[in-house]
Amino acid sequence: MLDLLTAPVAACLAAHLGCPPDQVARLFAPPKGGVAADLALPCFQLAKERKVAPPALAAELAGVLAASGLGVAAAATGPFLNLTFQPAAVAALLLPALAADPARALRSGAGAGRTLCIDFSSPNIAKHLAFHHIRSTMIGNSLSRLYAAAGWKVVRINFLGDWGTAFGRLISGWTREGLTLAQLEAAEDRVTFLNELYVRSSQAAKGDPALEDDARRWSKKLEDGDAQARELWQIFKDASLKEFERVYGLLGVGFDSWKGEAYYEDKMAPVLAELEAKGLTSIDQGATVVDLAAHGLKDFKKPMLLRRADGGTLYATRDLAAADDRWNEHHFDRALYVVDLGQSLHFKEWFASARLLARPYAERLRHVGFGVLLVWNDEPGEGLEPGWAKGRTRKGKVMLLREVLEEAVERARAIIAEKNPGLDGAERERIAAQVGIGAVVFNDLKNGRTNDVKFRFEEALRFDGETGPYLQYAHARLCSIERKAAEAAAGAAGDPARLAREDEKQVLLALARLQSQLERAVEADEPSVVAQALLALASAVSAWLTAGNADQEARVLCADAGLSASRLLLVRAARGALGEGLRLLGLGAPERM
Repeated sequence: MLDLLTAPVAACLAAHLGCPPDQVARLFAPPKGGVAADLALPCFQLAKERKVAPPALAAELAGVLAASGLGVAAAATGPFLNLTFQPAAVAALLLPALAADPARALRSGAGAGRTLCIDFSSPNIAKHLAFHHIRSTMIGNSLSRLYAAAGWKVVRINFLGDWGTAFGRLISGWTREGLTLAQLEAAEDRVTFLNELYVRSSQAAKGDPALEDDARRWSKKLEDGDAQARELWQIFKDASLKEFERVYGLLGVGFDSWKGEAYYEDKMAPVLAELEAKGLTSIDQGATVVDLAAHGLKDFKKPMLLRRADGGTLYATRDLAAADDRWNEHHFDRALYVVDLGQSLHFKEWFASARLLARPYAERLRHVGFGVLLVWNDEPGEGLEPGWAKGRTRKGKVMLLREVLEEAVERARAIIAEKNPGLDGAERERIAAQVGIGAVVFNDLKNGRTNDVKFRFEEALRFDGETGPYLQYAHARLCSIERKAAEAAAGAAGDPARLAREDEKQVLLALARLQSQLERAVEADEPSVVAQALLALASAVSAWLTAGNADQEARVLCADAGLSASRLLLVRAARGALGEGLRLLGLGAPERM
């Protein structure tokens, strides 16, 4: 949306300079050094082309804008041309488009004609979605929505961890203990039943190498198509998917593809054969590896494992096969892998192997890494101290994502009931779910993704500060004003030119910046850019609406019907943009709170 505001200025200056408007438009930037202006134009590049001093060109262009009648004050400060827009001019440029389609503030055509494959969440079968899974799940979910809003065709992929040694360990334990399908079906929580079996099998194998060998044997039998192994594997997978879909339903997350690692069992052999045929593999202690350093990639100190000595395949083999499959099906322009930073070496290795194989997509692969989730542990168990713990709390137990979401909703329910006791039961439950889950999600997304994230219910559910409920309340507040206006049934038409207050202009400028922030978020794979832009918009809205507490003439619904109608145009635009921004981040947008 900043282009609607700056396009007339860029066209005016470009006509004077004799260059394309885009050449000027892409140079606009925020003012530097605390300058009180709305926008700045650094004149270095333009001055170099005209062979004049940048300060001289800035002064020249200030004079051009002064005579333009565009409603922008221009001042030269050294090599910078600082621009300050008149509120009414900003409103006239932005509001007609935004009032007609408020979501336009968060739309862009930058990705038109391009395809994104995004691999996110991707949990392991037979394990619960733990709380730390929220990072990959919701960073990936928000990126998929942001890319779509920027014009990309998006393919959402849940690359399930449904293959490998872990399943050999499960099958080994199942057969050794003589478990039956009836016992699994009778369990209160089937994933817990399987996870406990996995833990028992893993602990038993630590003290008995024969049991570890048995797990590897079953893993190999599974890869070889053994009927009993395949039947048990399908049972484990079906039980897990049912639980996963339940949690994804709470979060509003969906996928276009559920192809897991198992799908590629018969597609790995051609990849291995190609690597071998091109002389890229070697044998290291019986295992098949790619010695990346030996092939000119000196940054890699250890070989990349492709196949164990017993013939079992490893992650890199499956990732290469999956990338080939996705390329053949989608011919993607970009492929994202939303996986924690701890896996950085793995992605560097197989991305490098894709380059060695001269894959056409090799330079289109991106690892979107993120930091760890830290939870405040205020109930330490034996051997644990109070403080921030990596994914654990409540006496050291792993927190399940479903349980965190349910507790957040329960806490939100109590807050909503206190703040708005007049809500009926069904509406209160719906709002509590939106606020509680939104609080958990936004606590993650407001942070730069490579940073570690700290979570406490009390902080995440606050209605002030940088929280999801704060954004949602700003949206609900605007909805309330629209309801009151509808009840008044005022018939006056709005005129954007009547929005002459500075606080109104700040709301408009916050709206105008959203599109560029959307594009920046997509290029950096960084949802926090949009999260912070929405916080800035909510803050501007709050300041504007709060001004009416001390000055009745500053209220949206004031005695002047024409002015009220004009301000309602801005309410609609801000409400629509906030609602769309919340949706893009994966949060609900309550109309009452």
